Amino acid sequence: MHRRPAAAWLVFAWRLPSGSSTPRVTLWRSLRRLGAALITPGAAILPFREDLQEQLDWLAQEAEEQGGVGWVLPVTELSEVEERGIREQMNADRREEYDELRAEASAFLERMAGQVGTEPDGAARLRTDRELVAFQRRFRKVRDRDYFGAPGRGETAEMIDRCLVHRQGISARLTPVTDGRVS
Repeated sequence: MHRRPAAAWLVFAWRLPSGSSTPRVTLWRSLRRLGAALITPGAAILPFREDLQEQLDWLAQEAEEQGGVGWVLPVTELSEVEERGIREQMNADRREEYDELRAEASAFLERMAGQVGTEPDGAARLRTDRELVAFQRRFRKVRDRDYFGAPGRGETAEMIDRCLVHRQGISARLTPVTDGRVS
């Protein structure tokens, strides 16, 4: 019996009817949330994982519900050059997200440094807690779609953890993001 090689990548190809741009924008936002790299207009790629294949199957179904078509194509291998290019594109996308998040966390620390010695009121503490929870949530979402250990991940986790020091112990939702997956 001949065994097929295991899939290494998932290509999602789609075509949506012309007209409203809303379905295209919605589809592309969904692909960005998954961390997909655009390879051509109408095609994106992700590393193979069963959970990602399921997500792409859902997107294909949504494309069909919009009057278009969607295909989820398992790919067993790419050329070395193609694979390197895709990894570099994905890492560049994640690095950009890490850089943006790190800049926001740095601005938070600067604001907090200006408030040393003052006791914030309840509303200010609540805003701070919400901002810190948002940092954690955003970091974890970026990290979850960081398939190849993009540069900037460790520095961003450390910066967010420095922010959390301002409120740690106050809320159970504020836990360090440097949880061993930083690399």
